[in-house]
Amino acid sequence: MQALLESIRYNEGKFPRKELQQLIDNKEEAIPHLLAIVEEVINHPDAYLDEPSRIDLIYSLYLLAQFRETRLYPLFIQFLNLPEADMDAFLGDVVTEGVGRILASVYSDDITPVQKIIENEELDEFIRGQGLHALSILVLHGRLEREWVIDYFRGLLEEKCSEEYPTFNAQIISSLADLYGQEAYDVMKRAYEKQLVDTMMIELDDVERILKMPMDVVLENHRKDHHFQFIEDTIKELEWWACFEQERKKPPLLSKVWTNKDNIYPKPTNPAIKVEKIGRNDPCTCGSGKKYKKCCGK
Repeated sequence: MQALLESIRYNEGKFPRKELQQLIDNKEEAIPHLLAIVEEVINHPDAYLDEPSRIDLIYSLYLLAQFRETRLYPLFIQFLNLPEADMDAFLGDVVTEGVGRILASVYSDDITPVQKIIENEELDEFIRGQGLHALSILVLHGRLEREWVIDYFRGLLEEKCSEEYPTFNAQIISSLADLYGQEAYDVMKRAYEKQLVDTMMIELDDVERILKMPMDVVLENHRKDHHFQFIEDTIKELEWWACFEQERKKPPLLSKVWTNKDNIYPKPTNPAIKVEKIGRNDPCTCGSGKKYKKCCGK
């Protein structure tokens, strides 16, 4: 097992399909070792970052999420709360494409730790937003009550909506829209009127367009969307990443979009390999004034 773990420690440009499959096949033996990797990073974050080609943390998180290993839940919460940590350096685009899904996959019926992530203003706004996203996923898959979560999101928008965090405010509204939060429409509208929302992420027109659709259609579309599903297959999740040199077509994965019309899933980058690309939250190069992910990056 130790030799197998060493073989996935670094990214050497080739996807370790065989090795990951062996870990999956030997799940019970692998789990304690994968948890130990996460603990090692929590205890010695600088040492992990000093080896920029390391990738075993990402493999460990995805595998443990696939295994529904609830022992990862408190560890992952602790990791996300690392003081002054730059999560992009650890996770790359997993910050926005995977953190919420991993949290939801290993959730262990105690919502308080996720709420603390969401409400911690010292954390990156996108990490806080992934806490919101985790709750949305849990609602869509029947683990949490929709009405309670919408009421919680509405309370955040009413009580903790600060002009200092327009990105986070937009993510609250995005999450309300994901769950067809008609009940919170007035609060969302006031946030726009007060100019508290990053409109490059979501505009009031986007919200209103969703709320004109039947609720069951919106919720079912999101349940089918890759971004709202639990981690089920680590190999399929990661094998097509740009940091692996593979000559094959990317699998079709749905992207999280308001009207569910697009089917392009932006490639995550791996922090172990520097990949030059337009950031999903950078201004779009077409000059529209919108963020890339809301424009040509859809």
